[in-house]
Parts: sequence; structure tokens; C-alpha cells
Amino acid sequence: MTAAEAKKQGVALLGGFSSSPELDVSVLLSNLLGVGRSALAAHPELEMGSLETRFFELIERRRLGVPVAYLTGVKEFWALPFHVTPDVLIPKPDTEILVERAIDLLKRFTSTRGIPAQAGGQLPAQALDHSPAQAAGPIHVLDVCTGSGCIAISLKHACPRVHATATDISEAALAVARHNATVLLGNPEAVTFLHGDLRDGLPPCRRAQPPDSTSPVLSTEGWSLIVSNPPYVPTKQAQALLLDGRSEPLLALDGGTDGLDLVKPLVRHAFGALSRGGYLLVETGEYNAAKAAEYFKHTGFIDILIHRDLENQERVVEGRKP
Repeated sequence: MTAAEAKKQGVALLGGFSSSPELDVSVLLSNLLGVGRSALAAHPELEMGSLETRFFELIERRRLGVPVAYLTGVKEFWALPFHVTPDVLIPKPDTEILVERAIDLLKRFTSTRGIPAQAGGQLPAQALDHSPAQAAGPIHVLDVCTGSGCIAISLKHACPRVHATATDISEAALAVARHNATVLLGNPEAVTFLHGDLRDGLPPCRRAQPPDSTSPVLSTEGWSLIVSNPPYVPTKQAQALLLDGRSEPLLALDGGTDGLDLVKPLVRHAFGALSRGGYLLVETGEYNAAKAAEYFKHTGFIDILIHRDLENQERVVEGRKP
């Protein structure tokens, strides 16, 4: 059987089971044959050989609702190929809104106005090495509920001089994140990964404060930036989402009755853990972004903003500690 024949049969089998059967089949074939999708399109005569049986096994699992990312073990996020398993939430394009805003803030922290970013949003090394904020001390970022590590690793990849720490309640998720840091950053210690439940508090950021520092962000011990994509889907909606067999971990989705069970303690603990002038970015989604923003204000945050995703849905809440 050729790749073209396999694709035709696969698309037919996925009809009614997937909203994008041609894309799903192309990704599965490309991954299975070890060739790019463009090469696959250019060479439809490629023989499936012994991989034919495996291909149709994957098609059957896709018909049962298993996401393509779990079938291939890879999901691209921020132009990086993240390894994913059913132990972690599959990175979504909407979360890139949070990463983009975080990088904007890191540029501000490092006083990089007028210094162009490199391709992919990466900051030139000199932007971090020669800025006033950098001279006052390193920029420390904490990613809470890191899952696959996609947020922390993307930020570290874009801003190599930033000190990144990431936490999760799931040891299995942390194992996936450590693997991604090793592969994508070339160093398993490029990001510090810690096991912990955010409801018990956030890890402290301990660093010496230079005596002549005037930076409002680094003026006290604390995190410069805390980012998080916590479980925020209301329980009923989270359970309904998983009825299609997608196999994503309920632990990473279920945010309680109103979706704020984890968001509220996160906001409280983050306020205490941030440096003066530090920022908190939390993905909450359309379910409860407005209520989350109100809780930011109740906790003491100022300059509160709600950022919308590419579909114009309320996605990320931002606040600054005065």
C-alpha cells in the first residue's frame, strides 16, 4: 500500500469522527514514516510496508477520540516540538497568548527597548546582559501547574538569561517536563522543576538584593513574574469535554464548581510571593476571566488586564503587585 492509498482510506475512516480528517491523517502518516508533510505530499508513491498495520491501529484510536498529539507523542508550541503523554494537558495555541505577554514583560524588566528581538521572539544575549535591571540582579520567573513545561521552557528558550522555576502537583507531568527541558533546551537543569500543590503555597524566590538597586521589580526578594495555566474549567464542563475520549488528565482541567478552586489560592499566594512591581499572568479562559479579574483586584493587584485569544475569547488575566 502506498502513502496516498493509506491517506485516502484513513480520511474515509475518520469521516464523522474528526473535524479535520485530512490533517489528522497527514500528521499521522508523516510521523509514522519519518518524513515531513511536504515530502509526504511530494511523494505519494512511498510504500507503507510493515507500517501499514500500525497506521490503521492509530486511525482506530483516533476514531475513539484519542488526540493526534497523544498518538504521535508530539505537539508544537511556540515553534518547539514538545513531547506529550496522557499525563499532561496538550499545549494549546491559545496559551501562546500568555507566553507572548510574558516575553513582553521580560523585555520591560530587562530594559530592552530599542533592541530588536531575534526570530521567534528570542532576546539577544546583550539585551539581558547589559540592561539596568539585569545589573540589579537576575530575573526570576515561576511557572505554576507547568504540565508539559511548555510555558516555562518557551520563556527560557526565548530569554536564556532568565532564571526559570516550574512546579506541578503531578510527578508524572514533571517527568515529561524535565524530558522536554533536556531535549529542547539541551540541559535538564535549565529550568528548576519542583513538586508541589499550589494550595499549600508557592516556593519562595530567595536571592540577595544588591544594596544600590533601584529597580521596582527586584527591590525585594520575590518572583519578578509568575505565570500559570492552572485547572480552570468548571467541573461539569471538564467532565463533558472528556466524554469524546480525548484522554487528557481531568486533574489538569477541573477547576471546581465555578472553575476558580485553584485560581483563587494561586492569586493569593502569588501576591505574597511576588516582588514589588512583579506581575502575575493566569490563563482562565472565557469561563471565568471576569470573576478571576475581580479576585485579582480583591487580593490587591493593580493594573489588571484581560487579554483575548485569537478567537476573541477572554483568555489571560494580568495583574501587578504595587
